[in-house]
Amino acid sequence: MTGQSSSVALITGASSGIGRATALRLAALGTDVALAARSVSALAEVASEIEKLGRRALVVPTDVTDAEQCRQAVEQTVAQFGRLDVLICSAGVSIRDAFERTDLDTIERVMRVNFFGTLYPTRHALAHLRATRGSVIAVSSLIGKRGAPTYATYAASKFAVEGLFQSLRIELAPLGIHVGIFSPGHVATPLRERVWRGDGLHWAIAPPQPFRIWPVEKCVDGIVKLLRRRRREVLLPRFVGFLLGLDRLIGPWLGDWIIGRQFRKVPLPAYDRETVSPP
Repeated sequence: MTGQSSSVALITGASSGIGRATALRLAALGTDVALAARSVSALAEVASEIEKLGRRALVVPTDVTDAEQCRQAVEQTVAQFGRLDVLICSAGVSIRDAFERTDLDTIERVMRVNFFGTLYPTRHALAHLRATRGSVIAVSSLIGKRGAPTYATYAASKFAVEGLFQSLRIELAPLGIHVGIFSPGHVATPLRERVWRGDGLHWAIAPPQPFRIWPVEKCVDGIVKLLRRRRREVLLPRFVGFLLGLDRLIGPWLGDWIIGRQFRKVPLPAYDRETVSPP
């Protein structure tokens, strides 16, 4: 899809992080981009950068937890550009805490953003993607493929996305719609500084990670690869695919031990009062 002057992409979570970087890369490759997120001012800045690259941009303020707003984002994109070739679902929140001290309403909020915030725009975009034999991409996580301690809630939301898109890949293939999942490890985005606790507040300082943190441009490379090659999945880092295969082959006991050991090296800090409510 990228590289065609007539191609159009709608990106959720486009105001920052992976969504923003992907929007700029696709624009540089010749794609017109509709930008969806809640922050109008941040979207306007991204739109301005896209227009400097010679492509058209559309700002569509959207709360992805609202199905009707997601429908409107899709319809406004098609009304403005006449088509939709690519939907990239990049909106999400990050949460890390012990499951036993995570409030049920916080879990539901995470599911509404990470899972339903992917499901809603996907559902509304299908008819238009069918017309263009286009692509729908979910930005998931390696945690959506292999659970880890203190990530139960986040993993549940990403496993749900994984199951949805695996099923859609088979269901939509006869219609010519490409379904892809991008699953990175920890990424250096603003989301890293806005990690939720189990009580729904932010950690004052983001909890340390036991594994490497990847630059956002590596993520964009992976998403572009998904689109250009119509791949079903791209992992970051790539070698994790081998480890996941080994995990299935010999049983999860070794992976459980390695992951548990790594996370014990970086325990969560104690709760403090220096927190702010998530937006």
